[in-house]
Amino acid sequence: MLTYLDCMPCFLKQALYTARLSTSSLQVQEEIMARTAGLLSKLDFSRTPPENATPVYELIAEISGCKDPFAELKKESNQLALDLQENIRDIIKQSDVPLFTAIKYSIAGNIIDYGAHHDFDILDTINKCSTRELALNDYEKLCEDLNTAKKILYLGDNSGEVAFDSLVIEQLDHQILFAVRGKPIINDALLEDAQFCGLDRQCEIISNGTNCPGTPLSRCSTEFREAFNQADLIISKGQGNFETLSEVRAPIYFLLSVKCPVVARHIFENTGRAVENGDMILLKATA
Repeated sequence: MLTYLDCMPCFLKQALYTARLSTSSLQVQEEIMARTAGLLSKLDFSRTPPENATPVYELIAEISGCKDPFAELKKESNQLALDLQENIRDIIKQSDVPLFTAIKYSIAGNIIDYGAHHDFDILDTINKCSTRELALNDYEKLCEDLNTAKKILYLGDNSGEVAFDSLVIEQLDHQILFAVRGKPIINDALLEDAQFCGLDRQCEIISNGTNCPGTPLSRCSTEFREAFNQADLIISKGQGNFETLSEVRAPIYFLLSVKCPVVARHIFENTGRAVENGDMILLKATA
């Protein structure tokens, strides 16, 4: 997915929010915004939004000296998700279709995103999850592919959210490799977040080797690319992973909450299937 003009104000909004998290100095915040504006004037629109966002966050870290401004928010998200986990697990156990129910809650958990939104209500989203329908639902295709798949690569997205991913993994009887980001970027999950949420007790965890809030294959580590190419099936969580992988030919299933009209438009252009902001989708890759 390419970067659109509509992404520009979003980058600036993200920069301002992150600047205020990174430093209380108004002078430093002003410098961050001025230099971010200069950086965006040289934007490469042939790259994906997460790839263009990466240098913005690198610039903020350089100016402020704060390498992980979302660290405390990530801890809070992890703990909140774990507090909700057992109740959701009970709902999944009582469901007629446990895997599908687990997937729905995992997609609902994708709302924990401090890049796209800063005012989400995870409790309200989780409480409404059981009665919500998926706007795009390729679950039957997923089940067919799961029947023949042996190796699954599961691409994690945000901290906190990974606790809901673990409920999906509980329903899968496969060899699973769970991927996280290589370095701090927004509230995306790192190795320590996955470990805190207990995924290391379920499966092997691997870093994708980047500090991009997505999975740009050309920038990922050799180890990750080998795992990607060897996977029989790839579960891709979140909008950032979708933005960077939507044009890739691979056995991918995208699980995400749609958080911006640009992504909604891209999905329609690729599939002919209309979605709106806030929609939950399970989509088989069409590339």
